[in-house]
Amino acid sequence: MAGDTKQTEPAPRQPGELPPSPSQSPNSNGPMKLPNTVSAPSLTVGDKFDYRVVQSFGLRGFAGAGIAAAIGQASGTPGAWGGGIEGLAKRYGSGFAGNLSRQAFSFGLESALHEDPRYFPSEGQPVKMRILNSLKQVIICKTDTSGSSFAYGRVLSSFTAAQLVNAWQPPGNASVGKGFVRGMYGLGGDFAYHVMQEFIPFTRPRSLRHRP
Repeated sequence: MAGDTKQTEPAPRQPGELPPSPSQSPNSNGPMKLPNTVSAPSLTVGDKFDYRVVQSFGLRGFAGAGIAAAIGQASGTPGAWGGGIEGLAKRYGSGFAGNLSRQAFSFGLESALHEDPRYFPSEGQPVKMRILNSLKQVIICKTDTSGSSFAYGRVLSSFTAAQLVNAWQPPGNASVGKGFVRGMYGLGGDFAYHVMQEFIPFTRPRSLRHRP
């Protein structure tokens, strides 16, 4: 009938997509809110394991250890490892093992706490907001139930693995304080990795790449 109006129901959210806040607009940017981001189905525990395997033995694992080794070699840190190929190999092995242990800790925590390990790039946002999104997701993550949460898995794994690295560091470089600094460097590396995924789509997991 001409006078009838049909109510259009909103499309259901996809798993991994943050719900809009009832008191804020979809583009709101509160402390625990993220800008509009790419959405994708949530990951199973098996998917999370596969994701962490890629983070361990993919580009981030090998290239990240190489960058850390190069920085340590240039600064002579730790000094007890000396220079040359032997010193570089020790620094590379330390960086690779540290990342491997972090990915293992991350998998366990994220699976238990139902956190999504992926970085979700923002869409339709100014550059400033996209960089802020990269920074916020260092400590905020999406969950398996379409919400957002403090990223316990990401943050705790960084500091836990950094302390574990003390087990093979030489004297003078194996303290709680040094481990804390390494943990902060780990989170800084996450921020850099997020920025890369934000602005270079092919570096994202396949499930988050733009599709036609």
